[in-house]
Amino acid sequence: MTRPRILISGNFHWQAGFSQTVAAYVRAADEAGCDIRISGPLSRLDDEVPRHLPVEHDVSWCTHLVFMFEARQFLSPEQIELACSIPRDRRLIIDFDGHWGIADGVQVESRKYSAESWQVLYSTLSDLILQPKVAGPLPPGAEFFKCFGLPPARHPLNPDRKIDYDLQYIGSNWDRWQPLAEVMAAAKRAEPPLRSLRVCGRWWDGDTCPGFEEITFSEPGRLRGLGVEIHPPVPFGNVIEEMGRALISPILVSALVGGTGLLTARLFETLASGSLPVVPPEAEFMASVYGDAVEYLRLGSDSATALTRMTVDFERHARIVGDIQDKLREAYGYPRLLEDLLAFFR
Repeated sequence: MTRPRILISGNFHWQAGFSQTVAAYVRAADEAGCDIRISGPLSRLDDEVPRHLPVEHDVSWCTHLVFMFEARQFLSPEQIELACSIPRDRRLIIDFDGHWGIADGVQVESRKYSAESWQVLYSTLSDLILQPKVAGPLPPGAEFFKCFGLPPARHPLNPDRKIDYDLQYIGSNWDRWQPLAEVMAAAKRAEPPLRSLRVCGRWWDGDTCPGFEEITFSEPGRLRGLGVEIHPPVPFGNVIEEMGRALISPILVSALVGGTGLLTARLFETLASGSLPVVPPEAEFMASVYGDAVEYLRLGSDSATALTRMTVDFERHARIVGDIQDKLREAYGYPRLLEDLLAFFR
């Protein structure tokens, strides 16, 4: 039997979490019995991505073609025509942001493109549309796929873990300004107050993403007034290690994620880092992944009190996080994810 060769088409930026996820696919490919490369002709790549991910320039190399879409439509008519040279039953779409039947009517990052334009694009490319939606029914024509996995995890009580911050968030400001401002303010109200605070990522310093100004809005002066250090994005491959430098790392949920129950890479990266993954009230759906123990990690209606509890009784909460890591290690491992992905082609 021919070893499957998966070619991934996507909009890659080396500082984006999306690229980190695909890097995890590449690392797990051999264990899952397949090969994975990034399509040069069918992707948008910055100058840094080819340094970290294998790029294939011949579309005919693949046995399977996987399109990954987040906020942007990145394929030209010529690229679509080239993609369609691969048999249709060997092409599928991973719809991370729920453009197929979920995001309609929701104020989300997809507003730059109409729902109809997404439907036309997806229908042209494939009959297989996969979504990481864990809450509520899937839209007609979509199938469930986890999409994201648990990277190698470090226990919060690991003696080698150096903690430099009480609380930090690592990630871009993509419709996350309000939840970040709220959790940082709550950190200052905790007893005792959390003093060393940091945020790393794009669009926290007052700059915005062209075409997406509303959802990349921030008030850096307000953050600095709370004592929050504002830093650039963390280099490729270092996100989980950098997260582990904090006692607590909040999982910030955008309007899209909170309203639709779509999984994100951050749910698993934060868990793997060894930092306590603090969960906002909007993320009810996370109980289906983390299990009932997620209740101990929720901010609830009084965020300051919850942060106080987690810092004062850190060891207890650290053991809870370690138990969740153990529970997810096999079911959400990346080799298992790739096996599940290949099963859609059979």
